[in-house]
Amino acid sequence: MSHAGDVFGPVLQALAADPTTEFGAPGARVEVLRRIDGPFSSVQRVRIHTPARTFHAYTKVLKPRQPGTEELSRIDRFLKREFAATSALYNALQQDADIGAVRPIALLPEYRALATEEVPGRPFGELLADVSQTQDWLETIARRVGGWVRVYQTVVEAGGQIELSERRAYLDDRLKLLEGRVLSSADRRNTLARFDDLSLEIGVSAVPAVAIHADLTPMNIIVDQSGRVAVLDFTMAKKGPAHHDLSHVYFHLDLLAGKDPRRRGSIEALQRAMLAGYRPDLSTADPLFRLMLLQHAVCHVALLAERRFPIVDAAYRWFLRRRWQAVVKLNR
Repeated sequence: MSHAGDVFGPVLQALAADPTTEFGAPGARVEVLRRIDGPFSSVQRVRIHTPARTFHAYTKVLKPRQPGTEELSRIDRFLKREFAATSALYNALQQDADIGAVRPIALLPEYRALATEEVPGRPFGELLADVSQTQDWLETIARRVGGWVRVYQTVVEAGGQIELSERRAYLDDRLKLLEGRVLSSADRRNTLARFDDLSLEIGVSAVPAVAIHADLTPMNIIVDQSGRVAVLDFTMAKKGPAHHDLSHVYFHLDLLAGKDPRRRGSIEALQRAMLAGYRPDLSTADPLFRLMLLQHAVCHVALLAERRFPIVDAAYRWFLRRRWQAVVKLNR
């Protein structure tokens, strides 16, 4: 099933030895279809044939980013948190007609691995690019995405507070990476001043922490033929401010509108539908929502800059500068 020395070899063997999973069902046959190796994890897609049914699943092995026991402990926490979030959602949403969840199959902490069943459907990002999809249908999906975020925050417990001063320090660390290469000193000062103004509008030094996916994008949202939505990849799941996930999808939709200004009106309708699906009275005027949009804008440009570090290409610096000018408009 796997090459010698492959990290997935012992994972698949352990799954096959467990009769509580379909991998270990009598007469089961596992067919490896595809493997994707990323910087932080390796994922293998498999087809499982059993006497009862045939379906697809994924096995994922997390990778340490650096040597040391502290890093191993960190990814162990990530793994357990991802499986716990996946399990909690699946248990809560099995009977929901509009919002679904990935089915957890097994957690293998000794291999820093987990297995989940594949959710059939298409990424929301693909549907947004498909001209055959109607506006009404896309707005229905957007409302369900907002509902998914609300349910996730209800089902998965977080607790505690998020200090806004910590968010400011996080933001400034990324601004420092960009200062002098993409942004001016005035850009950095103005961005921090904008953060401070929004913090004053919020009116408290800390906000309640909720469960967040932390990487919710249109491509991580799967939509089946009935329009039921589910979310993939909880590797980065943690706790954060209430509007983190919602504003992250909103930000990505705005990037899409920036690529094709003719779609601005239809995408804004999707954004309104998504916010209404989360909470009917939520507005983009909410200062915490705008603060999170500001954070996403800075992190987006910082991530682009890291792809070519150090930045020596004048054309790429120009591109990043233009991107910065575009995304900061979200907070004007």
